[in-house]
Amino acid sequence: MIKNNKQNFKEKNMKANRIIALMVILAFCSCKHLDKAIAQETVNLVPMEAGVAPNYWCTWYWQNYLILKGQPVTNPDARAIYSNPAARDELTEKTIFGEQGMARVMLPKTRGDYYFLIDHGWQDKRIEKNTFFTGIMDTIDFPRYAHLTPKDRLKQMNEDIKELGWKGLGLWYRGRLTEEEIRVQIAWSKHAGIGYWKIDGGDTEHYYASKIKKEVYPQLVLEHITGAGPVNPKWDQPGLDYYPSVYSKKELVTQKLQESTTLDGATKKVEASFNAIKNTDVFRTYDAAPLLVSTTTMQRIHDILVETAGKEEYTATLNIQDDCNVAAAMGTLVAVKRHPMKTPRMYQGKDFHLQMAGDRQVDKRLNEMDRLAVWQRIAPPMPAGYGSYLHSAHNLLDSIVFGVNDTWFKRAHGKMVRQSAPAIMSRNIALPDVRTDDIHPYVMASKFPNGAIAVATEGRVTPENSWIAPKAHVFLKEATIDTPIGIFGNYTSLSVEFREGLPESISIWAQDLLAMEAIDITEKVEINGDNIKIPGNLIEEIGTMGNDEGDISVPGLVMKVVSP
Repeated sequence: MIKNNKQNFKEKNMKANRIIALMVILAFCSCKHLDKAIAQETVNLVPMEAGVAPNYWCTWYWQNYLILKGQPVTNPDARAIYSNPAARDELTEKTIFGEQGMARVMLPKTRGDYYFLIDHGWQDKRIEKNTFFTGIMDTIDFPRYAHLTPKDRLKQMNEDIKELGWKGLGLWYRGRLTEEEIRVQIAWSKHAGIGYWKIDGGDTEHYYASKIKKEVYPQLVLEHITGAGPVNPKWDQPGLDYYPSVYSKKELVTQKLQESTTLDGATKKVEASFNAIKNTDVFRTYDAAPLLVSTTTMQRIHDILVETAGKEEYTATLNIQDDCNVAAAMGTLVAVKRHPMKTPRMYQGKDFHLQMAGDRQVDKRLNEMDRLAVWQRIAPPMPAGYGSYLHSAHNLLDSIVFGVNDTWFKRAHGKMVRQSAPAIMSRNIALPDVRTDDIHPYVMASKFPNGAIAVATEGRVTPENSWIAPKAHVFLKEATIDTPIGIFGNYTSLSVEFREGLPESISIWAQDLLAMEAIDITEKVEINGDNIKIPGNLIEEIGTMGNDEGDISVPGLVMKVVSP
């Protein structure tokens, strides 16, 4: 009670001080200046409540990095030494809930927007069954739940995760079960309040889980995959115009014509993938090797959207690998896995962290996860079948030699790996124009169902550099006033063209997605008819204001043009 009284007293004092301040302003300022002062005090473009998008942070990268923690690597054979069983053993009560455990360290600002997804290793390893779909928690690794029934273990862990501020607990599953067995698992998740299943293989023949959850527990979000390798199929073939993914129907048709074959395996793969997008809530485009993760993933997004856009039967939302700025601009979900842990296990002078290799240094780009979460409070992601999709005729090509420290995929060691993606991509909006005399960035834009617009640039990979961030003049079209515009990435300048002429008197506000207050930038931009040109250095200044110390995340802000 004393604490509450003190708090009430403090709030009354703050309220009184605010009233006095406004009286002073009334006495010494004109009405025009007063309006501006009040506006500057109150303008906030960012929702404070957690969003509805079912993104998740996944334990997989962290638990893999714990294998031989801090020790030198003597045998770089990733499959033999850093195996799935070894990673399973690192997922424990201590590594999750300990003082420096994953659930306590990760995403302190926005964990309410993310499920905490426990990956491979949470289920009882002593059960001799060729599936990881038992739903029975390993009580040796998680002794605090040993006294409970299997379904109550899930319920208590979910409550413990929520107590730390997360959206809830997500579960990793893999394998084939009967309809009756899946019905039991869904009943357990309903009992426990579990919100998300990552089904990492299996249940794509009958989609029992999708059918049963609609009947029993429709709130449960299901993710399915058909799987893909860490690189796309033609990575080792030089001189191609583009490098398709396993989801490319266009490539399938081309090969059939060239080779006069039915390509049964490839055909089944493509058909299964698009069938999955019709029968689940989330379709994950799957893991990609870190050095080319963005380019590989953008090509997979392209190959899917070119077939699904505008077709309502494709109801699943795409989930991509960890690339937050691509997700923000293309309206997808993410399975974020990056983390800040530094316990180097060295091999030939380099940190042997196969999932987070390269000069991009995603372990120092944690605020990108936060900004995506906040942006998707404003503009939730869209199903694969929603709206339209456009792409440039021109592809950009990224390539680099993969080393032993860069991937577990031994076939690529010491070889040039190539991947292309469209230079420009857009959903439900005209393609932006891009002009530069230097290296082109990838550019993406989308208009969301509520009218919000996002635009993003993405970096490049060259044979000499595993990550560069080129800038360009980007021209975004079809904007409207009084609607949010999300801006992500690096620019020389960004010009925003409005569908209708701008009023004579407007205010232009911009706000780092991690800030609490917007800034009036009206006097800092060029206004010419229906066009607003924003300098790239202003985007960088405002869009990184909320970066944590040492964080090198690219800019991420929301802008709004307000009419009188």
